[in-house]
Amino acid sequence: MEMEYPYELDKDPNLWLDEIDLLEIESLTPEEAARLEAMVENDIQSMDMESDIAPEEADEAAREGDEHLAQGLVEEAISAYRRMIQADPESLDAHLRIADAYLLADMSFKAVRHYRKAARSHPRRAEPHFRLGEVYRRYGLLKVAIAEYRKAVDLSPQNPFYRYRLAKTLFEHGEIREAIEQMMLCVQTASSDAFYHYALGDMFARLRRYEEAAYEMRLATVFAPYDDYYSACLGIMYLHTRSLPKAASAFRQAIRLNPDNPSYHYLLADTYRRMGMVKHAAAHYRKAGRLGAYDSAFVRRVRDEVSRSRE
Repeated sequence: MEMEYPYELDKDPNLWLDEIDLLEIESLTPEEAARLEAMVENDIQSMDMESDIAPEEADEAAREGDEHLAQGLVEEAISAYRRMIQADPESLDAHLRIADAYLLADMSFKAVRHYRKAARSHPRRAEPHFRLGEVYRRYGLLKVAIAEYRKAVDLSPQNPFYRYRLAKTLFEHGEIREAIEQMMLCVQTASSDAFYHYALGDMFARLRRYEEAAYEMRLATVFAPYDDYYSACLGIMYLHTRSLPKAASAFRQAIRLNPDNPSYHYLLADTYRRMGMVKHAAAHYRKAGRLGAYDSAFVRRVRDEVSRSRE
């Protein structure tokens, strides 16, 4: 079916440009895409030509833009960041800031063009490629997101979050083996960061590799001993591996850290019930009931997954 554009391109190109998003751009003919690219490039170049602003005013414009963003005034922030670019057309910070603001204004294509401009002007910097990857992933364009994340990781191999995003997107794209490899490299880079152990454990759990998942979740609890969620996740992995005493211990730790979470009491009660400890189970079911509403979808999903893992 032919795409209906909200505005005629020749009648009001700037308004049309503000309305279009990345998914619609994928449907353009090559001629339409080229015209759109040229329009945004002209918009960027026009900032360069209006450079009657002194370079020392860039810091003031940045502060002004940040204040506008904090107040939710996105258009005013964009105007301030345009002045930053007029003061220094090659400024990495200015192009990243205005691109971020365009994203908040749902002008994704303009954001992409500024990220690309930043990447061209600063070929040894990883941030523009990472942010391009974030935009493409946001719109479900996983293949091009992966390409940008790879560039970011190549330029900044010691940044674990860049590699984490690459691994996560590879996993979502179905490239499971490389996703696991990249996540393992991420864990090696930030071996004492609990989050990355949790993320690797979560990947293993999604693949039903529960022994490996439990190992990584346990490390997450070692490096973040006061995080109740990691303890609860460890308990769930032990349920999958039928290590009921260990599961009960993990859920008890989650409750010690967050005694008012009814979901943890339900999970511990379920574990006690499976262990034949009926009185203990009943006590925690009652406790969960007194605490009020619990995440029934979460508890039900855990029960279903544990049941399937035993088949």
